[in-house]
Amino acid sequence: MEAQTEQALTNLAAVLEAAGASMDDVVKTTIFYADVEDFGRLNEVYARHMPDLPPARSAPAHVRLPRGLLVSIEAIAVLPT
Repeated sequence: MEAQTEQALTNLAAVLEAAGASMDDVVKTTIFYADVEDFGRLNEVYARHMPDLPPARSAPAHVRLPRGLLVSIEAIAVLPT
């Protein structure tokens, strides 16, 4: 769980950077994950990547993800002007 969460957030940061933004520009995330028991470990990794004032978040659990994934993260960001 930790490795997949780390990779998802690293990928998100790269996409944001390519768009001229950063994690500071994220206003909402949705974290889909397979096992509710993993929330604490997921949250520890997530907290290290988000700004001190984290974005709004929803986190539905028990989601069946493709290819054996344990976590998938989508985000909405407002591009800096």
